[in-house]
Amino acid sequence: MQYNAAFFGTHESYFLVLKEKYGEEAALEIFREVMERKLKKAYDEMKFTKGDPEDFARVVGERDRSVGLEVEFPEVRENRIVYQFHTDPFPNLKGKIDWKRLVDTYMAFKVRYLLGDDWSYTTTKHVWEADCTEHIISKN
Repeated sequence: MQYNAAFFGTHESYFLVLKEKYGEEAALEIFREVMERKLKKAYDEMKFTKGDPEDFARVVGERDRSVGLEVEFPEVRENRIVYQFHTDPFPNLKGKIDWKRLVDTYMAFKVRYLLGDDWSYTTTKHVWEADCTEHIISKN
């Protein structure tokens, strides 16, 4: 499946309008809420076992691929997951928001909802500055 520019472009446009009208903090909060609702619905339909790293990779991978993102999970272990994006979902936001703040609008939810509060993530590189975006997800 090809990258779904229309799907992600709509999110980019909403974010930019919200940022212009209400400021960055409000735009990020609304963006986070929208992402959480959309992802929760998709993940719930896919039936997953919370806390299972293999299920995290399956559910997140299937969902990401369904919207045209190229993703990989080069490492999936009991207490560690390496999750890589090779497609930039939001290229039109580059230079308009700190990528760390943008990433947190969806990654914090993915980790918390699918794995639990005893997991956390660190983004070691981002496609705006590197060849891909890489998240290291670890059990605390």
